[in-house]
Amino acid sequence: MKLTIGKDDIELVRGKYGAANAVAGYLEEAKLIKFPLPKYYVVVIDDENLTMVQMDMKFKEKSVEVFPLSSVSNVEVASLMATRISFDAKGHTFKLLSRPVSVGFGEEQKQLLSRFESMVG
Repeated sequence: MKLTIGKDDIELVRGKYGAANAVAGYLEEAKLIKFPLPKYYVVVIDDENLTMVQMDMKFKEKSVEVFPLSSVSNVEVASLMATRISFDAKGHTFKLLSRPVSVGFGEEQKQLLSRFESMVG
């Protein structure tokens, strides 16, 4: 059973769902209580869409949600120990978390967070 997601996994999802200039990174559902386990996502953002690919416990694709960037609103990015991202899309509020333990793909995480920060406002 695979226990961690790697840079190759993120690049595979980015290539499958994103345009040439897309950025991708790993985020998880922000929860106060860790039971049941949070949902895990690879998020891909390009010039037109924000794509959330939910991963199962073996880090295989479980489901895919695609939101046009024009439908994404109320983007907030806050950082203390971990970076917390929230946004509204299709009448639902998503709250995600980027933990600093993302070893091996830190540059990808920084690019994803920068893209979210550019959407604030």
